[in-house]
Amino acid sequence: MPTKRSRAFPRRAFLGSAAASGLVGLACGAGPAPPAGPPLIELVGPDPARGHLLRDGGLDGPIARSEDHAIVIVGAGAAGLAAAWRLWRAGFDDYVVVELEDAIGGTARSGELPRSPHPMGAHYLPAPHPECRALEALLDDLGLVLGRDAAGRAEYLPSAQVCAPEDRHFRGHRWHEGLYPGEGEDAAEAEAHARWRDHLAALDRRGSDGRRLFRLPVARSSAQLRGLDRITMAEHLQNLGVDPGAWRLRWAIDYACRDDYGCTIDQVSAFAGLHYHLARGLDDHRPILTWPGGNGHLVRSIAERVDLAPRLRTGTAALAIDPDAGEVITHRLLDGERRRLRARAILWAAPRFVLPRLLPPGRDPLPRGALTYAPWLVASVEVDRRPRGLGAPPAWDNVPIDHTSLGYVVATHGEDRSETRPGAVLTYYEPLPGADAEALAARRRELLEADAATLAARVEAGLSVMHPGIGGAIRRMAITRWGHAMIRPVPGLLFGDALALARAPIGRLRPCATDVAGLPLFEEAFYAGAGAAEAALAELGRAGQTLIADDLEA
Repeated sequence: MPTKRSRAFPRRAFLGSAAASGLVGLACGAGPAPPAGPPLIELVGPDPARGHLLRDGGLDGPIARSEDHAIVIVGAGAAGLAAAWRLWRAGFDDYVVVELEDAIGGTARSGELPRSPHPMGAHYLPAPHPECRALEALLDDLGLVLGRDAAGRAEYLPSAQVCAPEDRHFRGHRWHEGLYPGEGEDAAEAEAHARWRDHLAALDRRGSDGRRLFRLPVARSSAQLRGLDRITMAEHLQNLGVDPGAWRLRWAIDYACRDDYGCTIDQVSAFAGLHYHLARGLDDHRPILTWPGGNGHLVRSIAERVDLAPRLRTGTAALAIDPDAGEVITHRLLDGERRRLRARAILWAAPRFVLPRLLPPGRDPLPRGALTYAPWLVASVEVDRRPRGLGAPPAWDNVPIDHTSLGYVVATHGEDRSETRPGAVLTYYEPLPGADAEALAARRRELLEADAATLAARVEAGLSVMHPGIGGAIRRMAITRWGHAMIRPVPGLLFGDALALARAPIGRLRPCATDVAGLPLFEEAFYAGAGAAEAALAELGRAGQTLIADDLEA
């Protein structure tokens, strides 16, 4: 997405007896919580039934009207909004955006609980590396850049930055600072950790072709180490001589892969696994940007900045595309009205695996199943008492060791410390990895067929690992199911034929969603969408400032 930030290698290298003894619990500074009824549980986010409309059919009917536009954007997630921003930057407004859901954002969507906004998916954005000047320009346009320091680095709005403490992990009935479980490591484990840090430092450089070995967008990384994309991260660790018994280091690296990609170290490519740590540089001085609603704040801010409302068609399915004639047939779900949108350029900013269902038979060059996606369970939980626990103080990111979940982030963490309102909103993340397409399909069915009560019990159980007794503090739970949340950067994907085919133009259509970049990151969505818009402008004879192209060639 990315979902929640994991700094596994930070700057510094139901009622239970534990709760009763005070080892782990909830803050109760305002006295005992008043009696309350059962929590309110709601399924929010994308509707699987809508997502299956194309697969199931039954949306036939006459065309009510036809329209002509220079550009049609299909999908109002991060990539589609980035495309709209690039068109706005060029002073171009002859476009429309078609979105299946009733709300914009894709996996960056956010919702609202009585206590606070909350993310449904992606929760943060690291401040851009200096190479990402176009992304920095977007953040500047959104009012997030206040100025520059003496070294020329952007300084960001303090209220948008993660405040300390940033992260902690839970192990042995205690909380510990940071995300590396270093307490109690022996000399061999400490040496393995040190060698890993040295390995990363040695790779934080430029290759023989002048490009950084790992950068954003990933397609512009140096060619020197691209062979690492052909093996798994687990194989790379074996080649480095990392002892299988070095469980702390292996857990931290596996955690990072599950966090950003929804894959284990046995499933993700070594290049992708290293890219996680190195693409933004090892410089710890750039802040992490976040909001109570996560990256939903970003996409809404873009929509407001570019005045998207007059050109946005939500609750509208794209049913068929003729890429050569430049036609998109749409169906408005509210009343069934069908329209023919004629365009000189079509930007496909929706998931790539859906596209073959809209194209004429045989028109898509991408083989079926070439891209695989990780399902995710995300739940924002409103509690009437703030979590605490023995050891490290409450942090923004809170992670259990050796659990299927990634823990939770506190959506309300940025509140002023003088805030007197009780309670908090905790956003729980659990990827559902699978070794192959069959296993992923089974995890997806497990997620989408479960009822709200079953999923709520799963979330409560995951939180109870860290906070026994938290069930009694839960007042509301908003559960989001992502059947195809993240593109999986498995070995051979990033620099192989599949992605090249996935993002290749088809007639007047350009695929430009996050998945055609191979990594499920906001930065990749931004460059894919904005870059496609810039290319479309050039084709329409509106070539001007090459904002995106300049970044890509840097």
